Amino acid sequence: MTHPIVPFIPAVFVPVRDLKSATEWYSELLGRVIAPTEDGDGIYIFAMGEANLILDGNAWGTLPRIMFDTNDINAAHGICEKLPHTHIADVYTDEYVSVFTIDSVMICHANRDLGIPQYKMNGLLGQISRIFVHTDNLETTVHWYETLLAKRVTADPQFGGLPSIQMDQGPHLLFDDNRLSATSRVLMEQLQQEHRINPIAVIESPDLPAALDYVRSKGAVADKGIESRLGAQFFMFYDPDGNGYMVSGISS
Repeated sequence: MTHPIVPFIPAVFVPVRDLKSATEWYSELLGRVIAPTEDGDGIYIFAMGEANLILDGNAWGTLPRIMFDTNDINAAHGICEKLPHTHIADVYTDEYVSVFTIDSVMICHANRDLGIPQYKMNGLLGQISRIFVHTDNLETTVHWYETLLAKRVTADPQFGGLPSIQMDQGPHLLFDDNRLSATSRVLMEQLQQEHRINPIAVIESPDLPAALDYVRSKGAVADKGIESRLGAQFFMFYDPDGNGYMVSGISS
């Protein structure tokens, strides 16, 4: 029997304070024209290669959310019910999607083509290559995701051998106990809890110095410049809401 949760991350949800201003900022950063038809239900979608970056104006004060694909929403829900969790939602279905959440993970099946337009990628900020899973307990967290996806971790050669689950397409999962990120916890206002959430994802670039100059010219905070850790060179930048991204070289 095929495992119902597909090893593919079609999107990551990024909480923002004000959807309109955040959409304008990201549009300027990514060189996109804002398409009014993409703005609905408090979200705005930016295609970033094989994964979408979804700004979520309904979720400020909560954790970023990783979306996984499924070919059987009810079977996927049954698997997730058996996993350790704080909260799991019932399946919601409309003409577009069937979806549920378990803690900071979303499982989704598209019931029809969502018609998300694809764009030529920015020359300096390319596709998303990794989605971070931040943890203080690698063994427990890795086991949870291995069970969720029915896949085993491997050592990520680009980031010092940190555990990674390779997806069938699109960005891979990268597990970090803060050896790579070296970031502080932030207060999630809605949850009233402190969590380490940054960076959210790795964005590829063919030219790190030029990309650093570029994001700074667009108003991003990137005060540490280019760093080296675990054998990788990268820089981190932050949007006006404090959401962080790592920019690194293109994966081989």
